[in-house]
Amino acid sequence: MSSITVTGVPRVKAPRGAIWAARGAVAVWAALSRWLADKPLQIRSAAVEAAVEAARVRALARRHANTDPGFAADLMAAADRHEAQHADR
Repeated sequence: MSSITVTGVPRVKAPRGAIWAARGAVAVWAALSRWLADKPLQIRSAAVEAAVEAARVRALARRHANTDPGFAADLMAAADRHEAQHADR
């Protein structure tokens, strides 16, 4: 014959101040989201975005220049083409 022991877990009250802290956190989060929603987004032009992307690719090319100069040259050329393609006309 087998027996099973079942234990009940007593309910625990929330720690002192937990509800107050949660409500405060929600209020701060809501205030920040309202404040940030009122800020206008800074939209960059396509040329600026292309320049930033090209700069990142050039940085990658400089990292690979010593180990794989051909790959670095290809990356530099691709960055130049990308920047020229998206330049303001």
